[in-house]
Amino acid sequence: MKRIAWILIAASAGFSQVPSINDIMGRVAANQAKSVEARKQFVYRQQELVAMHQSNGKMTCEHRREYTVTPMADSIERRLVNPPEKSGDESRCNVDLSGSSGESLSVTTWSEGDSFSTSLGKTKDGVPRGLFPLTASEQHVYEYKLADTEMYAGRKVYRVTFRPNKQKDASGNQGYWKGEALIDVEEFQPVRVNTDLTIGIPLPVRILLGTSVHGLGFNVSYQRLADGVWFPSGFGGEFSVRALFFFKQVVSVNITNSDFRHTDVNSTLMFAGK
Repeated sequence: MKRIAWILIAASAGFSQVPSINDIMGRVAANQAKSVEARKQFVYRQQELVAMHQSNGKMTCEHRREYTVTPMADSIERRLVNPPEKSGDESRCNVDLSGSSGESLSVTTWSEGDSFSTSLGKTKDGVPRGLFPLTASEQHVYEYKLADTEMYAGRKVYRVTFRPNKQKDASGNQGYWKGEALIDVEEFQPVRVNTDLTIGIPLPVRILLGTSVHGLGFNVSYQRLADGVWFPSGFGGEFSVRALFFFKQVVSVNITNSDFRHTDVNSTLMFAGK
């Protein structure tokens, strides 16, 4: 009887054993590819807030926009729902997520002519891909470590840290971000990811007229929908910009996705007749 009990205990320990970091990230990469395809079946509302503040907290300018987001073959299409709300001194600056998918962030001070822009990368589901290195191709240039297993928002998660491994991908690009990801233990999907720019400014970030950038980092949260699809529900970041001709500014980005609705893949034509 004792021998049987020890066998059962050993078997139970084997079943509950935490998988290796390579296994965890391999399953995450596979699920990321599936999730991007699954998200193409959803239309949703996107609320965007981009703002600039002075170092003393005074508002310089703020832009609010709301979009209806529709999946396309290899990207998303954002349609403006309401006229953009602007506040602050409009003669001083403009902060904007540009491109049809919002794949680049630009900051311009009209009165002084200073400019800062960063490429956030193409997006297929409303969140820039290059900032959160979880796909198979992106994992090649990062090192991952399992830090802990914990509870987050009522679900058990793995806390995984990552940083560039100094390797380059097939296109000659290397990793620029460090951070951590919370991975759902049951479904191997990201729940929340935080990233910070490592030492050195990557090529996509263009610095003009003496501008410097500090604290460049972003975060994204995911929501599990009723049918098991994990969707990015929130994306944001905050960093400081300092240039020769104006005081230090803090730029913040906050995007919220909500009202997810399944698209109807079967079109029905209605005709007026007898």
